[in-house]
Amino acid sequence: MGLSDEERDQLRAAVRGLLDERSSSAQVRVLFDDPLGYDPDLWDRMAGLGWLAMHLPEDHGGMGGSHADLAVVLQELGRHLTPSPLTASVVLGAGALVLGDNAPLRAAELPALADGSRKATLASCPPGGSCDPDRLEMRWQPLAGGGRLDGVAGFVPYARVAELVVVAALGPSGPVLVAVDLPVAGVTIDASPVYDRTRRFDVVRCDGVGVAADHVVAGPETAREVLGRLNDLGAIAAGCDGLGVAERATERTALYATQRFQFGRPIGSFQAVKHHCANMLVATEASRAAVLGAVDALDQPGADVGEAAAIVKAFAATACAEACAVSVQVHGGIGFTWEDDCHLLLKRAKLDEAWFGTPAWHRRRLAARLLA
Repeated sequence: MGLSDEERDQLRAAVRGLLDERSSSAQVRVLFDDPLGYDPDLWDRMAGLGWLAMHLPEDHGGMGGSHADLAVVLQELGRHLTPSPLTASVVLGAGALVLGDNAPLRAAELPALADGSRKATLASCPPGGSCDPDRLEMRWQPLAGGGRLDGVAGFVPYARVAELVVVAALGPSGPVLVAVDLPVAGVTIDASPVYDRTRRFDVVRCDGVGVAADHVVAGPETAREVLGRLNDLGAIAAGCDGLGVAERATERTALYATQRFQFGRPIGSFQAVKHHCANMLVATEASRAAVLGAVDALDQPGADVGEAAAIVKAFAATACAEACAVSVQVHGGIGFTWEDDCHLLLKRAKLDEAWFGTPAWHRRRLAARLLA
């Protein structure tokens, strides 16, 4: 059971208050060259406040809340450009365990993910970033008592700080999902440079990594369906983050337009700038409707989550990124400088736009559903 609207407003105020204090622009920039890529003290605060556990099952250490509750946190993390493995660990890694078939593994791992003492991630894409399970470059060879992993996965969020990675691999009978404890012999993790410096992504390589049968999260019978649901979950989480980014960009730009004077008057008084700000607001609010509709679908049994996720990526992801691009324009020369946050907001929104499928890929997916 999730929180009421009033309680979510209170949660939003509490999350924003902490992140205003612990995730300022200066504090975020300090983490660009940090080996971990996130603030461990802030992570402990998040865990202590229940942010990691709120949507996880109560019988496995969670709070039994809704995805709509978690969406409040995800949006604020985007708004503050917070570097954090939260999405990787409790949305993707924990999500794979919840959706998978392995109940004993779920019971063993979720409590530690819920309290933040362990972190997980998901390796479900090839280095090219495709969401098609038939294009995986990680291979699974079934053996007596388990199997072996060989190959490579790309765009794995925060793999270098994770203690558990759920790996999608292609086997003789189709895709499978298996859990690998880190560190382990045969697994190599290398940083993957991306233009968004507020987050970390890695390339994970496996060379003859043995996995016991009790660490198979989903076998060939169900893995394809679970992967599809994880892609939808990731797309919606990225949409929540992007919405927070666009909201922050819109607010900053509207304020700047009242404070920046040109020809003796604030630039916000010029019609062209007014139109830019209005378009940013329309893009942000329309995206909010799409994102919150998709979040609600996650909490409604029988809802078409795939269609809702595709709408988020086909429209909202691009709209939020375009709002951030317009923000740079309105700020003018200062918006292009390293010292201003415009470029950080734009880069984060652009990565959200591409993560878990490009808008073009999701438009094709949406068209196939609608035209069928």
